Amino acid sequence: MNIILRVALIIIMIIYLAIIVKAVKKKNMRINYLIFWIIIGIFLFIALLFPDLITIISNTVGFEVPLNMIFSVAIFIVLYLIHELMTLVSKEEKKNTLLIQEVSLLKKRVEKLEKSVNNKENKE
Repeated sequence: MNIILRVALIIIMIIYLAIIVKAVKKKNMRINYLIFWIIIGIFLFIALLFPDLITIISNTVGFEVPLNMIFSVAIFIVLYLIHELMTLVSKEEKKNTLLIQEVSLLKKRVEKLEKSVNNKENKE
């Protein structure tokens, strides 16, 4: 790998990690996703510092081309993220349904109480 490209990628990784740290400070992201992205960033940083490590690992695991291993790992990471996000969406949908039901019950109860108060006022 060209030294200029390696330096540029290391600078990009430092910016990436700085953005993650900024997200931690602003609390814009859940902690479990933050840890996930920090770990990914650290692995990418190590891969940039030691590019031969990817080749050694891919040959050890049985991939003929290191790029195939990188794509396979990336696909599994994306599938994991999709699974986690779908689980989160499902939980939020259940919470929204419960909230809608509770608000509807409370609204009906308030209307009933308003009618009873209006009836009492009309009788007096």
